Amino acid sequence: MPLPRSLPYLLLAPCAVLCASAHAGEDASVQQVQIHAALAEQRQRDTTATTTIDHDALLRRGDHALTDALKRVPGLSVETIPGQGNTIRLRGLGQGYTQVLLNGAPLPAGFSLDALDPELVERVDILRGATAELSNQAIAGTINVVLKKSATRDRRDLNAGIARQRGRDSPSAALQLAGRDGALSWSAAATLTRTRTSAPDTIEDGRTDGAQRATVLRRTAETELQDDDTLAATPRLNWRLAGGDTLAWQSYLTWRRIAHRHGTSEQALLGPPSDFPDSVARYHASQRVLRSDLAWLHRLDDDATLELKLGASSSRRDAMFRYDGYLRDDDGALAPRPAASHVVASGPAETTVTSAGAWRHPVSASHALAVGWDGSAGTRTEYRTETLVDSAGLARPGGDQTYRATVRRLAVYAQDEWTISPRWSLYAGLRRERLDSDSATAGLAPLTSGAAVWSPSLQSRYQFGGKDVLRAALSRSYKAPTLAQLVPRRYTTDNDNQPTNPDTQGNPALRPELAWGLDAACEHYLDGDALLSAGIYLRRIRDVITEQLFQSGGAWIAPPRQQRQRQRARRGAGSGAAARVPVAGRARCAPACQRRAQLVGRAAGAGAR
Repeated sequence: MPLPRSLPYLLLAPCAVLCASAHAGEDASVQQVQIHAALAEQRQRDTTATTTIDHDALLRRGDHALTDALKRVPGLSVETIPGQGNTIRLRGLGQGYTQVLLNGAPLPAGFSLDALDPELVERVDILRGATAELSNQAIAGTINVVLKKSATRDRRDLNAGIARQRGRDSPSAALQLAGRDGALSWSAAATLTRTRTSAPDTIEDGRTDGAQRATVLRRTAETELQDDDTLAATPRLNWRLAGGDTLAWQSYLTWRRIAHRHGTSEQALLGPPSDFPDSVARYHASQRVLRSDLAWLHRLDDDATLELKLGASSSRRDAMFRYDGYLRDDDGALAPRPAASHVVASGPAETTVTSAGAWRHPVSASHALAVGWDGSAGTRTEYRTETLVDSAGLARPGGDQTYRATVRRLAVYAQDEWTISPRWSLYAGLRRERLDSDSATAGLAPLTSGAAVWSPSLQSRYQFGGKDVLRAALSRSYKAPTLAQLVPRRYTTDNDNQPTNPDTQGNPALRPELAWGLDAACEHYLDGDALLSAGIYLRRIRDVITEQLFQSGGAWIAPPRQQRQRQRARRGAGSGAAARVPVAGRARCAPACQRRAQLVGRAAGAGAR
């Protein structure tokens, strides 16, 4: 069994932490946030640059999904990929460059912020610089979603609402319960939502030859419908123990069902049509996610504390994807049955156990130290069966594959926050994180990958007279390749394999991308919670993972590759500026053509693979 191999990592970590506890440092304001004043005042005092979006602000517009509420946060953008949900970006960098956490820990497998109702969220912390306490897989920054905690009063609330978009209704209901009995307090929040979306669109695909003469021009009308039913709940129990200790248990569970339909109707204005001018892609999935965490806070002498956490998560998704491609006769009439069909059934499942701890010691009113660790060990399995059907209705098996992987992570860190003077404070942290993975795929050789990264971070805050604050930060962060990028398994497109719509496959030789980051900002605080902020940042990224396009056997393939030279992200001014990493090795095409490359044959996302 793979999990016992990781147990020494988790058992030895507490020993390493306790031995090093006398030399550690901490930013206590990041871990424990107690709001006794306005959010702007708290942000002004914090050494680390943290923006907090509280519960009331998330509910202000009546959004049913957390990602919809976050779209209004300055400097944060939400990119919607049809059929694949939303990706959150800080400074224009997504796809793994922005770290998203749930209660300070990596998101459980299968978890999506699209399925999280703002009613279940206590606050969202946005950290634009890296800190040692949180994982440094945060080249662009970190978004930490904190679920609701126990209330201080009895509560019985039931809310219901309905939204309407393009003639489709999306109802929702939210239930909140809370109570207290002596040393025990409890709370439970649950939401039930049905989101129905419709996204019609028209795109154009144009291609030219070496002399820049137009060779292909196609206009495609698209229809996209999706029904998303979600039931989510977050129960929590808090106990006050003797001596001031506390014990807290919190869980998150969700059940989600998705039905997605993507249709295309193509008109060839110049040149030949694609293999299937008309197509319908359907994706149905049922998903369950469960996560449970237990935390014990023990108070020591001299106001020091020791916190230990244990957690486990489990997720499973069963999905069915079907792509039907149609031809037309000489009169332009649509054929009565598909010319080809592609059916894929897949079911990933993942189980993970986590362990974390931290020792914190306030040396004085102006100096706080901490040392800690966090680790996890998980197993992921996936089945995938593929069937190809021709125009006569005859079926033949495709590339059926099973997949199994184990992932182990262990990190130790130390951090120190020091208020040097009433106007000047410093934060310093050091974190070492190691990732190891083993995977086995039917028909492919076993794959083992491992990497360790040292991540120092330094932040400084200086307050001028009045309410002006100057901030600066220097940190090292990284982005680890995903298992899908490492496993050399090939995913084929369903229609029109072209340089802008190639097949993809993994590359087991990938290593983490490493980045040095510099951030500086000037903040001017106005009355209330108003704030004016101007900032500049720089990211210097090494070993950037891009795509290498080549042709093999008549098919275009784009596996990931590693660039040896360093890439510099653009410097941006203001909270809404964007930083982009150059991507080399891909054929150039117009924005509409690039969008088509995402849509054609991939309307169902992971289900199509």
